[in-house]
Amino acid sequence: MVRQPAILPRVGQLLDHIRRLLHLTKPLSSYLPRITRLIHSLWSACTQPFKRLFYALTPSNLFWPTLVPAKIQATIHIIRSEQTIVDCFVWVPTEWALLWQNGAFGKGILSRSEPTWFPRFTRGHPTASGKYLEDITRQRRGERQAARETNESALGLTLIPIPSLPVTLEEAEVMEPMQLSFHDALFLCQLECLQVRDTQGTEYTYESLWHLFCRVDRSSEFALKYAAYYYYRSKGWVVRSGLKFGSDFLLYAKGPAHSHAQYSVVVRHSSHELPGSASDEKTTSESWQFVLSLSRVTSQVRKTLVICYVDPPTSTEPSQEDMPSDLTQYQVREFVVQRFNANRM
Repeated sequence: MVRQPAILPRVGQLLDHIRRLLHLTKPLSSYLPRITRLIHSLWSACTQPFKRLFYALTPSNLFWPTLVPAKIQATIHIIRSEQTIVDCFVWVPTEWALLWQNGAFGKGILSRSEPTWFPRFTRGHPTASGKYLEDITRQRRGERQAARETNESALGLTLIPIPSLPVTLEEAEVMEPMQLSFHDALFLCQLECLQVRDTQGTEYTYESLWHLFCRVDRSSEFALKYAAYYYYRSKGWVVRSGLKFGSDFLLYAKGPAHSHAQYSVVVRHSSHELPGSASDEKTTSESWQFVLSLSRVTSQVRKTLVICYVDPPTSTEPSQEDMPSDLTQYQVREFVVQRFNANRM
């Protein structure tokens, strides 16, 4: 016969004695969730001042949103043609890992998303599978190149290979900066997390960057798209370009390193309503053919199409280079577009 340990009855008797002293009508186990929440609240209230002090004393860390963000140094390269600005690029040569790990900002100029040129060049830090995304792309290109050479040899054509240029280890380490999109750069400058200078050392503020990006973008919806970008970033989404899927933005829950994008967002002015709405048909910016085509592409890549309508804060339309005074005054309406399939009913 197995003898039960005597400690268990004693613990039960102790709990019953405590319950009677506190005049509790229910067992103590029913109060455990409340006690756990109380302890968690007290712990958070006690540790929050120390966290803020830690962030203030360690400016090399960027945890957005935080009261004392870091200052990341970036360089803006402006391309001119006969004294006319035609394009510009915002590059982060160093400290880009801080932006990527805390918000998935930017893109490596020699990589698909995260800057991986140097580790791919040295092969010092491979992924768990031993391959980077660029390796898979190179493998697929090699297979297509082999098939193309087979077809060209059958036609009697000769392919001249292009020799690769030698790159030293020191050159490879600084070859790939991170390029920020216009919306990323404005958002980080607005949070005072980014300090942008040109090649001459002139500093660009949030206002000067806004006017420069408006001149380069030449789009009447730049302010609306940045308002939508700001809206989704403030909701905690990782917002990246959706150009290759025919949309304006892609929304990630945590970032490209963790999962695929869940939503594909198209930003439009509130006056550009869906076809068949109450507005005049001549004023609609889209057709059902465009909407269905975009919905088909989005569903093929396992994403959900969202049409985001943005209302400016005033009834009068602002000019292209007018900087919005308060982005919280913009109103955002979202519509999810899904394909109807009668076979799934």
